[in-house]
Amino acid sequence: MDGIVIRPMIEHAGAVPRIAAWFFEEWRLIYGGETQASVQRRIESWLTQRQIPTALVALSGNQVVGTVALKEQELPQFPESPWLAGLYVVPEFRRHGIGALLVQAAEREAASLGVERLHLYTPGSQQFYARLGWSVLGHRLLPGGMVAVMCKQVGVSNVRH
Repeated sequence: MDGIVIRPMIEHAGAVPRIAAWFFEEWRLIYGGETQASVQRRIESWLTQRQIPTALVALSGNQVVGTVALKEQELPQFPESPWLAGLYVVPEFRRHGIGALLVQAAEREAASLGVERLHLYTPGSQQFYARLGWSVLGHRLLPGGMVAVMCKQVGVSNVRH
């Protein structure tokens, strides 16, 4: 989509309460007993740059229309690290390539931080991520239902064979 710019979330920290509301509504089943306030506090912990955790936003003009995050840990039942998480695009902006732009920007950011392999889990977007080069590691049952755990090589390994 033309005119979309990806920037660090820290530059748009004022949008965090709105982003927390989006997340809480979208993933309420996964959050279990969490409140919107606790979701907001977690998102606020991503307001960093050049380290993990961190987050990016997609902007259309001055309007935040999407997010993605990099996190060391996602859920206790997933020991893998680090994670791509919190990919969200406002419904009226979906299906215009913004999600792919956010994922690709997060992959570049992770690689620039020395990450070799990223992980994610998704309850229903496995095909979307597969089109972007992600592979399924397996499936796990969460309180909200079954999810696919996926990974992608984003950086170069320093291991020589």
